Amino acid sequence: MHPSHSLFSDTYFTARQRFLQAVEDKGYALETARHPLSSRFPAEIATDTVRIGPDRARRVLFISSGLHGTELTTGSGIQLGLLEEIEASLPADTAAVFIHAVNPYGSAAMTRTDENNIDPNRNNLLSFETLPQNPDYDALHDALCPAVWSGPERDAAEARIAAYIEENGFEKFSRKVLAGQYTHPDGLFFGGTSRSWTIANLAETVARHGAGADRLAIADLHTGLGEYGALEAIRRDKEPRKDAASSQIRHVACDVLDDVACAMEPIKVILEFGTYPVDHIVTMHRADTWLKFHGDLHTPLGRRIKAELRDALFCDDPAWLEAVYTQGVSGCRAILEELSA
Repeated sequence: MHPSHSLFSDTYFTARQRFLQAVEDKGYALETARHPLSSRFPAEIATDTVRIGPDRARRVLFISSGLHGTELTTGSGIQLGLLEEIEASLPADTAAVFIHAVNPYGSAAMTRTDENNIDPNRNNLLSFETLPQNPDYDALHDALCPAVWSGPERDAAEARIAAYIEENGFEKFSRKVLAGQYTHPDGLFFGGTSRSWTIANLAETVARHGAGADRLAIADLHTGLGEYGALEAIRRDKEPRKDAASSQIRHVACDVLDDVACAMEPIKVILEFGTYPVDHIVTMHRADTWLKFHGDLHTPLGRRIKAELRDALFCDDPAWLEAVYTQGVSGCRAILEELSA
């Protein structure tokens, strides 16, 4: 077994315990932002932050995990490995800030969203006075999020989605659905109507640790887009490829770096690791949304949906784990090198 395989955990609670132990073993100072709904869980849920390097650094690299709760266990494993080695790679004027479980509620509940079904990566709007419109999503909302998950009503919903794809193509379907929407609080990729706890806490953390720096960078760790085990580095500081699955997604979380006054433009990279085809990923998020609003977690169906959702975003396969870890560490090192250049 490759040593990196042991760095990945099965749940948020295990991942957090291991992250905190690693921080203690290294003697680093820990910041903990306890989630206001922590009492709903059997143990504390929180966003934990560790700064390595000088307090007044000219350059600061943020490495974040768990913006989407279903993706925390992958990002946490990469962070755990980097904690052991990154200090030796830091130039004298550079700090690395690890933000573990940006969305602790979603990470603990094994769901993409926060406690209000808000997708944090669609919630970082400059203003909520005029919300973006997504008429393609509006037309399909009832089919994407049916009130029942089996039987004739579900079959009719699938037929409507299939008809849309037949007419418009799957590429347009995936891009429109993934882009986010702001009119259906019980729907997929809901961006919210006000700033969430998750984004507010992330913005405050970045502003505090980025203050006084000349340049900031972020490596935001995700899974679910791309080929199995492959890394796609999505640049948010450059114009995206027109054919990229993420090209129509706006208001993402790593854009909080833009709010910090620095002499140089920030480096913003989402490190996205592929699992399964996007139609399967969307179906599992649909199932989880149905479970959240219409189902019961404490049933065989509810438990099966959660297990399948977990497996869709985290592949407990040695080859996948090794590929993701190796590329994740290399990707973060590359961003650090670019920041330090």
